[in-house]
Amino acid sequence: MSIPVYIRKDYFRAVDISDKSAHILEFHYRPRTVDVYEKGLSVFHMEYLLESKTKARVMEFYLTDFGLRGKGYGTACMNEIVDQLGQKGVTLITAPTGYELAPLGYTGPDQYRELMAGFYEKTGFSVSGDGDLAMKILD
Repeated sequence: MSIPVYIRKDYFRAVDISDKSAHILEFHYRPRTVDVYEKGLSVFHMEYLLESKTKARVMEFYLTDFGLRGKGYGTACMNEIVDQLGQKGVTLITAPTGYELAPLGYTGPDQYRELMAGFYEKTGFSVSGDGDLAMKILD
């Protein structure tokens, strides 16, 4: 079951990326996905499930261009999406830190899980003791 959250479907947001320059990102919210564009090109994709009015689960997310990794796009997008979900009443967000198989470009599931745990911690999530789940409680 999924619960709809009504967030403005499309809007622009100015963010600072790690290169210290301002970027205008365009966020497109759909009932189960968020897609982010810069200058008309896709930079970020997230799938999520609202398990209740207050609990969301990130199913997966990725930067659409591997060359964008490490530049701050993922952090900027995740922070904005978490903020928007919080404004709509979501108080808990959970996410897996890895998958059975690592995506292309990684040496294996362990390396990917470690990288994702670090990313989630950087964006304010807590990682479970066994490292397989990240969670964030919102105010």
